[in-house]
Amino acid sequence: MASQWWMTLTVTLAGLVYSVDSVSVGIAIPNMMTSLRVDLDQVQWVVTISMLVQTLMMPTTGWLMGVLGPRSLFLVSLILISSGTVLCSLAWSLESLLVFRVVQGLGFGPLQPVCMAMLYRTFPPAQRGLALGLSNVSPALGVSLGRLSGGFLVETFDWRMVFSLTLCLSVSSIVLGLFLIPRETRPQQQLTVDTWGMCALGGFLIPLMLALTQGRVEGWDSPYICLLFALAGVSFLAFITIELQSHAPVVDLRLYTNFNFAAGSLVQFLVSVLFMSSTFLITIFLQQVYQYTPSQVGVLTFHEGWIFGVGALLAGPLAGRTDPRLPLVGGLVGFAIVYFWLGGISAVATSTRIVGMLCLRSFSYAWVNAPNMLMTLRTLPEDKVGMATGLFSMARSISGTLGVALSATLLEHQRATHAIELAQQQGGLELPSQWTMASLQQTFASLGEGTSVAHVQATAYFHDMMVAEATITAYQDIFLLSGYIALLNILPGLLRKRRAGVREPSAEEAPMRAEKRSISPPAAGAGKTPRA
Repeated sequence: MASQWWMTLTVTLAGLVYSVDSVSVGIAIPNMMTSLRVDLDQVQWVVTISMLVQTLMMPTTGWLMGVLGPRSLFLVSLILISSGTVLCSLAWSLESLLVFRVVQGLGFGPLQPVCMAMLYRTFPPAQRGLALGLSNVSPALGVSLGRLSGGFLVETFDWRMVFSLTLCLSVSSIVLGLFLIPRETRPQQQLTVDTWGMCALGGFLIPLMLALTQGRVEGWDSPYICLLFALAGVSFLAFITIELQSHAPVVDLRLYTNFNFAAGSLVQFLVSVLFMSSTFLITIFLQQVYQYTPSQVGVLTFHEGWIFGVGALLAGPLAGRTDPRLPLVGGLVGFAIVYFWLGGISAVATSTRIVGMLCLRSFSYAWVNAPNMLMTLRTLPEDKVGMATGLFSMARSISGTLGVALSATLLEHQRATHAIELAQQQGGLELPSQWTMASLQQTFASLGEGTSVAHVQATAYFHDMMVAEATITAYQDIFLLSGYIALLNILPGLLRKRRAGVREPSAEEAPMRAEKRSISPPAAGAGKTPRA
């Protein structure tokens, strides 16, 4: 019992590494631009290239765990992260920083799914809901810690110091892992490298992630983006063909023939799209419509991290003791409530109500994650858990990028559409528009402006009013669509089995059932020797 909690401490500490690094590096981007003398288009690769490598490594976690073992993969990932972090703090140019971020990404990719798989395997079946809840606490704490430490270190020192906290956490996790994670005795396996499968996987994920991150800037119909999507499509078909025919695939696609796993992956994908897209939109919305500064937005969204952690700690054990579909559906309903409220938001909502809805959104996200993962992993063999967590992490990474790209594109489209509609409506209502213009012109004239200047100012103000109205309506459209998707997501959640087979015994029931089996008399005829 004590060993599993030492394991939990080690894995939870390691889980902080990625979220702390991603948040603090994002805060340090403006300082990097000044120090390295690069523009925004160039410095964005500091984030993009690490994300590409992480996404590429995530689905290989199951194969790497089979080759190295969970403990060795855990330590190797942290060693790569620590080495890359030291090198990043010593980077002398943007090019060197990008190379060192690749080293970090090689470690970050397997670390998240292997931590989840180790926690899941460490706890007995009756406590695995708690284990998955704990695995979701680390990212929540890391986001809050990264925001506080990242801002302080950048303002007090410079961008290089943001890597110091990542280094401290990764080195501490290595030390704890060496002493507290027991060695596993694994059967000797012949090392089989699925070279063609790995090449096809890279040919699929790298062009796909590049297209999703650069499509809005380059244009979704540009030859460059179309070429990337074409390469990703061809590589994806080749990847499926190779993996289904391979005897030792790097990614076992047959997992998707398990209905619970396929439905759980769909739920996770759609929820991640909703959460990441709304996070992006809400941040922009608060600054554009409510005129909040970035620091004020940080204060308003600060509570989301620890609210998510509390929700995960409650949802995980509850899913383990009851039907996991109950908290899952509750989380999706909470999502729908938040998005429908945001779909009717105006420019006069109070900050208290906004913070409340954002906290409910984080709490709902936590109540979807742990129960959904528990129902998904319960129906899989133990040796497939690492592969499943890697595929889940990959889907979350792709869906997050896709959510941001789609929401930004849809926002621009809806804003332009509503602006045109408002202009046409004003053209059809010429007299009311003239009254509004006359009123605005009189207001500016009363402030001492001349007639011509007042007319120009009134025209500009009237135009800004229509743009603001079109912007709010565009945000409302996307939030309402998100609400309907959240409700639609309830269907695959309910159709899944609570568990394949009988209910798992609780921690209190397990010893009693074992004792009952040991003292129960043999079945009739059990001791008789059958006749020939």
